[in-house]
Amino acid sequence: MHRFLTMIVAAIAVVTSCNSTAPDPVAQAIEAAAMKDAAGDYKFRITSLEKIDSTTFRTEIARRKDLFVLKQQAEDLLFQKYYKEGKRQNSENHRQAMEKARMNLQFVESLEEKLAGRLDETAYYDYVFSGYSETSEGRMNYDNVYVAITPGGEVLSMTANQRDLHKGTGRVIPGYLEGISSESDGE
Repeated sequence: MHRFLTMIVAAIAVVTSCNSTAPDPVAQAIEAAAMKDAAGDYKFRITSLEKIDSTTFRTEIARRKDLFVLKQQAEDLLFQKYYKEGKRQNSENHRQAMEKARMNLQFVESLEEKLAGRLDETAYYDYVFSGYSETSEGRMNYDNVYVAITPGGEVLSMTANQRDLHKGTGRVIPGYLEGISSESDGE
């Protein structure tokens, strides 16, 4: 009988230890980003969390290259328009912006070469979550908020509009922020 009780206690201990869950690093990263400016005590709860996509460095670089190509094309059209109208200062401003976009495109292409061995690694994951926070100032609901998070737990962007999710994700590319001209960084 003693042996039977020992086995039952051991089984309960195993089941209990299996049920204790470690904190979710994604949820922790979201909480830290959402509550970074909260003063004092707060309560933060995620009621639903779903991974919706992942992006490789190859895809993120392609996205950045596309942005700079589009920027070049848009600036070229404006340059041509103002040049034909005889508005030299406006045309020169757009010519300079077109040149910056071209230089940024070349820079991203150089980063792509440097990352050749890592291009197919995951750069970040996209999640959508819902939940709420409570602070001394009141309650805030998070309904279908989109988040881009690196595998290391860095929140790159958080937005209620999924179309805006990737605006700040270029910084995941090593060296991107240091080399991109701020006037046409595609962010």
